[in-house]
Amino acid sequence: MKKNYKFIILIISALVLIGFVAFTFDDVKEEFVKMTETDGERFKREYEAINGKEAYGMKYPSLEIDKENPIKYSNAEEIESILSGRSGIIYLGYPNCPWCRTAVPVLLHAASDAGVDKIYYIDMGEERSSYKVEEGKLVLEKKGTDQYYKLLELFHDYLEEYFVQDEEGYDYFTGERRIYVPIVFFVKEGEIIGLHLDTVESQKNPFQALNEEQYEELYGIYTDYIHDMLGDLCDERC
Repeated sequence: MKKNYKFIILIISALVLIGFVAFTFDDVKEEFVKMTETDGERFKREYEAINGKEAYGMKYPSLEIDKENPIKYSNAEEIESILSGRSGIIYLGYPNCPWCRTAVPVLLHAASDAGVDKIYYIDMGEERSSYKVEEGKLVLEKKGTDQYYKLLELFHDYLEEYFVQDEEGYDYFTGERRIYVPIVFFVKEGEIIGLHLDTVESQKNPFQALNEEQYEELYGIYTDYIHDMLGDLCDERC
């Protein structure tokens, strides 16, 4: 009986060990994938990970992103360098922003058609500050990152003031500006020659896919700005 008992314990221990090894291997494999993936692959993974998930009782728009996309993960220092004399497209957003998920496929399409090989991207999901109103007083709920405040400084003249409403609809000014997303900046030799916030005016529900007309409108907006940045279209003097 003791032998059977020891044998059962041995079997259970072996199964636990196998399970632990398998679990650890999966974790290591996932971390290895993250360490070796390109920026384009990372962007694809992070945005497609939200497919099928819900918010506010609605499903997020599902995306299929080519892993060979032009996304380059960036930071405030690089953005400052671009604004100091370089050219490029800067996209600020985050994966579980439904407006961003609507805009991204159109932006990537427009960039691909224009031959753009790089879009500088910062994930704003954990960057921004947030405020709330409690008992008639404005309260800082979450302080923004140092990088966020640097971005506010860099884009100050192009950003809206940040107000928070209480339950009765009264506005409280936070003293800050706000990077609302999705926002795309088009920079030529250090000058912001255009920007586009949100998608198109006629889209009221970001959980609903753009119709053909809306898609073409947004594609046209992005395309015009891209070609202005590239300077590759003839004007009346050509």
